[in-house]
Amino acid sequence: MPKISDSHPSVPALIFNHVSKRFHLRHTHSLKETVIAKLKRKQISEDFNALDDVTFSIAQGESVALLGFNGSGKSTSLKLASGVLQPSAGQVLTRGRVAGLIEVGAGFHPDLSGRENVYLNAAILGMSRQETEARFDDIVEFSEIGQFIDTEVKHYSSGMFVRLAFSVAVHTEMDVLLVDEVLSVGDEPFQKKCFDKIEELRQAGKTLVVVSHDLESVQRVCRRGIVMIKGRVVFDGPTPDAIETLRQVSFLDVSDDHPLHDAIVWLSRKGITTGWALPDGAREFRPQNHLTREEVAAFVYRMSQKGYGQIPIQADESSISFSDVPEGAPFAEAIRWVAARLPNALTTDELFRPHDVLTGSEFKAILDEFCGSDADAALGDVSSESTHVITRADMAAVFYRYAGSPPISA
Repeated sequence: MPKISDSHPSVPALIFNHVSKRFHLRHTHSLKETVIAKLKRKQISEDFNALDDVTFSIAQGESVALLGFNGSGKSTSLKLASGVLQPSAGQVLTRGRVAGLIEVGAGFHPDLSGRENVYLNAAILGMSRQETEARFDDIVEFSEIGQFIDTEVKHYSSGMFVRLAFSVAVHTEMDVLLVDEVLSVGDEPFQKKCFDKIEELRQAGKTLVVVSHDLESVQRVCRRGIVMIKGRVVFDGPTPDAIETLRQVSFLDVSDDHPLHDAIVWLSRKGITTGWALPDGAREFRPQNHLTREEVAAFVYRMSQKGYGQIPIQADESSISFSDVPEGAPFAEAIRWVAARLPNALTTDELFRPHDVLTGSEFKAILDEFCGSDADAALGDVSSESTHVITRADMAAVFYRYAGSPPISA
């Protein structure tokens, strides 16, 4: 990762100069599939532009939010800033030490204890062993998981995992902190600690780059917002104006007086779902559509990645394979992730049946794992009978009851 010289204090902390990032997507995964696709004259691969000619700069000490719906290029931008990815075109420049929480699980080994992972993750972020030892007690105290610090992290819930990872990140010596989707993790007292720590770093002149779908949190932390849509910057300015730009994207089929308006808007603003994009740029949520098994896998995966639920974040996915879910298929990553952690809820054999509709009994089994003792309260009046087919409206109501405002656990 190229770095700007440290000798000039007026130099920005982060520069994106006409940056593009392309990924090559393959639609076949074996020689046999490739030959058959060729014979049928099907497309076997394509290029996907995650970022398209993105240019912006962030000054030292500035707090900036990258906003947008899923697939807009926000997380890709953070990975480029951290050096995890390299641009296909253009240049990314950083000044000083860059640290952050880019992806849940990054830099942590599931078979190591929380204590061992603190040292591992701190080393990846550039801290010496002496620096880590000096801050270790503060890291554990901030994370509030001292009782479990010597437990293997594969047994941690997603909330515990993110707490520890966030605590390590904010206690490193850094000039630029990159934060991806952790500002809404945990209960209200822990969230307040996170905001207080972020504010402390901001007051200390650290540069903050935040990706989050929690718009209220973003407005509290950041003074500037950059809105991205389909890999392009469409707005760059004050955070309230950036949020208003993002909120202009609404669902045509969810009116303000729709009985589930608040639940559906909450799911959208948290980045759990953004519905379907129409050719003219408008979007639909389609609340009465039947929920498929692949869709519920995606919803549970995204909720867990944002710290909701009681599913362990670590699990062995090496043996998870379904003949009807090829590598690169829609929701393939989410399906493997959920199948490895909820084998009893989503009963499968060699087939996952991704396009089958989800029944009430299957949904209840998932909620028993995801919500624990709050499953019945979250389900509410949604039927758990095997003859009932779950709709997207049912899903919105249940997840909003469980984790929305106010969540059941509040």
